[in-house]
Amino acid sequence: MKKGFRIIKFKKDKPVFQVKDISKSFDGRPILKKISMHVHKSEIVGVLGPNGCGKSTLYGVCVGEHRTDNGKIILNNKELQDLPIHLRAKMGLGYLPQQRSLFDMSVYDNIFGICQICIKDTDKQISTTEKLLDEFNLQHLRSLNASVLSGGERARVALSRVMINNPKVILLDEVLSNLDPIVVQDIQKYILKIQNSGVAILITDHQVRNLFEIVDRAYIIGEHQIIGEGTPSELMKNSKAVEQYFGNQFN
Repeated sequence: MKKGFRIIKFKKDKPVFQVKDISKSFDGRPILKKISMHVHKSEIVGVLGPNGCGKSTLYGVCVGEHRTDNGKIILNNKELQDLPIHLRAKMGLGYLPQQRSLFDMSVYDNIFGICQICIKDTDKQISTTEKLLDEFNLQHLRSLNASVLSGGERARVALSRVMINNPKVILLDEVLSNLDPIVVQDIQKYILKIQNSGVAILITDHQVRNLFEIVDRAYIIGEHQIIGEGTPSELMKNSKAVEQYFGNQFN
């Protein structure tokens, strides 16, 4: 899938989401060393790096699963690093983990159940559920138990649920992994659809080509710190990124 031409111009002086000088260690072992990233409204930014480089830890720090040792997490000019997980979500931070666990119930109830938690008005709960079933092409699956869904169908349900809270930015952790090529293309379209609604996206994936097809920029983490940042074409010219991550044979 090739990303189409876009005319959105990102305001470089006003990112919607930032991590500034984030550091994190476990038992004295450094995992993140002064990591700084930013993403603007309606921008898709990739986060790349080898296994163990700290991508999952970075996401965990952002959403509140781990406390940062140092640094700041900023959403819409408000610091989040000292807030609990539920307040970060309420302020507009969405997260889709790699383990996309769905409830052992129907597709409809998987979405409606989260709506009941996040939305007070009953009519709004129902209308939001129906809207998401439409937007993510799930109406024909509404009565099926989530356990019988394919990988792509499960991904669509998971993406629909992360949109319930009207997030400003969402963190996607390997949402394209373990999917057949044709399904990857389908999920890419839904990610671009989310982007076009004005949501900023940070996304990780080990399949670099799949990620490069949809991102506007990307960061590469190596040796626990940022070793490269830029558009896909710029990163391919970054000698440090090629040496430590892509390898000389990647094209």
